[in-house]
Amino acid sequence: MPETLNISLAPGQLAWLKARKEQEGFATASDVVRDLIRRQQEMERAALGIAFEKLQGDGSPHPEPVAEIMKVVTRVKKERRETNRRS
Repeated sequence: MPETLNISLAPGQLAWLKARKEQEGFATASDVVRDLIRRQQEMERAALGIAFEKLQGDGSPHPEPVAEIMKVVTRVKKERRETNRRS
């Protein structure tokens, strides 16, 4: 169920809101605000989708080099253990 929210607007903001309501044919100022929120949410979802697509991979058609990374980690751990034994 919708909740009521009271907000304070500067005179210029209120004038813009009223003008938008009239120009765009909105029934109420609340409709204008809801439309603005919906548009912002759509932009944020689109931006997140683009960011997610970029994170899907590094552009390489090959799988991630997990085995190679684990070899390096194992070697570094071994070297550190040997260094700690000498100390």
